[in-house]
Amino acid sequence: MMKRFNFNAATKAMLGAGLLSLMLAGCGSDGSDGEPGKPGPVGTPISKVNTLKSKINSASVDTNGFLTINFSLSDANGAAVFGLKNTDIGAVSFGRVGSEDEIEGLTDVEGQAREIWLSYFNKDKGDGFYTGSSYFQGKNCEDCLTDNQDGTYTLKLNKAIDTLGKYDYKADMVNGIYLGIKTANAANVNLVNNSFFYWQPSSDTTQAKPKPIIADETCQSCHRPGHDGALAMHGGKHVTLESCTFCHTDYNSYMKDDKDENDQVIGSHKFDGSIKGMAHEVHSHAFYNGIFPQSASNCQTCHQPSETLTMADAWKADKDSATCLNCHNSPYAVPSWHWDAENNQILENKQNCVSCHNDPDGARGAERAHYSSNDSAQAAKTRVIFNSMTYDEASKTVTANMTVKHGDTNVTLAQIDSSPYSHGGFTSAIVFNGVVKDDFLVNYQKVGYDHFSEGADGSIDVTFSDSDFKVAEVMGTPEVKVALSSQLHVCFDGKGAVANCKPVADGVIPNSGPYVPSDTVYFNVDGSKVDKTPRVQHAEMTACQQCHTTAIKHRFSNDIDGCASCHNGTRDKKGNGSSNLAYIVHSKHYLYDSSGNGFFKKTDCQTCHGKDGFSLKKIAADAAPVAFGKTEDETEQTLVSPQTAACASCHQPPYGLSETTINHIVTNGGVIGTGHGVAASDYDAQKGQEACATCHTDSQLLEAHSNWSFDH
Repeated sequence: MMKRFNFNAATKAMLGAGLLSLMLAGCGSDGSDGEPGKPGPVGTPISKVNTLKSKINSASVDTNGFLTINFSLSDANGAAVFGLKNTDIGAVSFGRVGSEDEIEGLTDVEGQAREIWLSYFNKDKGDGFYTGSSYFQGKNCEDCLTDNQDGTYTLKLNKAIDTLGKYDYKADMVNGIYLGIKTANAANVNLVNNSFFYWQPSSDTTQAKPKPIIADETCQSCHRPGHDGALAMHGGKHVTLESCTFCHTDYNSYMKDDKDENDQVIGSHKFDGSIKGMAHEVHSHAFYNGIFPQSASNCQTCHQPSETLTMADAWKADKDSATCLNCHNSPYAVPSWHWDAENNQILENKQNCVSCHNDPDGARGAERAHYSSNDSAQAAKTRVIFNSMTYDEASKTVTANMTVKHGDTNVTLAQIDSSPYSHGGFTSAIVFNGVVKDDFLVNYQKVGYDHFSEGADGSIDVTFSDSDFKVAEVMGTPEVKVALSSQLHVCFDGKGAVANCKPVADGVIPNSGPYVPSDTVYFNVDGSKVDKTPRVQHAEMTACQQCHTTAIKHRFSNDIDGCASCHNGTRDKKGNGSSNLAYIVHSKHYLYDSSGNGFFKKTDCQTCHGKDGFSLKKIAADAAPVAFGKTEDETEQTLVSPQTAACASCHQPPYGLSETTINHIVTNGGVIGTGHGVAASDYDAQKGQEACATCHTDSQLLEAHSNWSFDH
């Protein structure tokens, strides 16, 4: 009879281990280790990162013209990122530095061929036209990308070099690669990155970026990354100027259809698809359509002088007629004797612009035409200096003394535009006002040319009294700081030199230049100068000048105060609405491009207002109310309380000013009516202690505006 044994759990485990060991020993093991398992991935999966950066580490080209790229991906902290897929490779473009002599018909100055970029991926556009835009896309290859699971990748293109037989691959020249990645994380946030690599394949040595003409950051001062109007072309994967240059080479051209208002083709024209051709074309039309705030003729808006860009001055070279013709392509932009009216184009024998317009030997070239011999550019270099201000209380008369300088030379009275202004007064004037507790005191006062006279040492006196202007009201206000700025026009000779003004019929002066810049200067009543502005600065002019440079409406000030001295809280429109600076600026900054897409939205507060210029806490509780129009019978101004006015300058009906919202404002101490303002005579009775900033803190305002779209 077999005996039965009872084992507890621990005994069973020990016995099981022993039996297992015995069984393994009986397998005839030679004692060597088995194959090691494949290590797990190193880094963070791409689905979990919010920022992506790529770096091309090396590249090679095989004998059949196929490119292989070794690159790495990292997150914002530099840690490795794995998990990129073939379809995430949005673009790979490839090319080299070459000479324009390699392209038939491109060289304008014989023997002085320019250095240009040549793409290795050309596209045939028919009729003899071609472009460099046939780039590789990962969606067209299932096995081109190898993820090494440690943040490094190898990409072998299935697309060979094809220049359409125009030129050859050259391993001894500087070659370059553009890698564009576009993917998304688990939260469906787009991750876009453009990276570049330049090297000489024959020696396998890295090279500096060729043709450094304009920095990406220059474009991005207006085309801000992550905002409306950002450079995000062709599906949002090309987000830098440098990426554009790989495809939009100098030889890019093709025929483009002209369409009428019904989208019907009515003709065609040769289109310059080079990066310079498109940039000049887009910015010229965008300026005239009110989107781009600076004329494309102001070259240095984009071609900014730079010590770090070795070719920053290349636009002055006068070797490329195509650049001229990008803008000078209409009867309004060229001399009449250059234009072929019958064929609506520049005469064929005038199309090689640089054969004549070249400095220093020929007619004025790019730099002289746009700057040193250009009236508008030279007007921007003229300046107004307020030397002194005196006040005679007995006669209630102010005398301001100013010097107008062009370089080191004083501008005389005879050289200042004395013509009448179309809306009354004079074209040239100074602006007189006063500030108390951050607020200007009176509606704008332009003291015109008829009050100007010759002063000492080439200066100009401006004398005016209470009989014509609110002198006593300004000068008699306790703690007032007197504000002076200018609105002057200086006359030129048509070639950038200051000249005497030449009136014609009705006093019109055709050789008058644009507004001369001026800073706002403050004085105490006793004539002593005030070192800095007494006003809270809600924005800095430098923020405006990132896009506007020198072309801000009524260009007369290098500071915000110059604008606000006229567009202040005392000024209304003749009907509904305010002429206050906040109202005017906000109304101008919802911009759409030619396709109807948003370019700039005013809800992006910090673009203009910096860190905290938008803060309601900066508006004092005892600040003056803001004029917002007139009553229906036009007998009285209507007013809005100051913090409320800041909000109402943007929130116009039907957005944000419903009856419910108005009641909410009033409940919290604001003064506003259903038609915006309340009659001035009723304002004090309704005035409370505004409490807007209690809830509408800086962080809350930014959060409330962060996702505001053009569709709202």
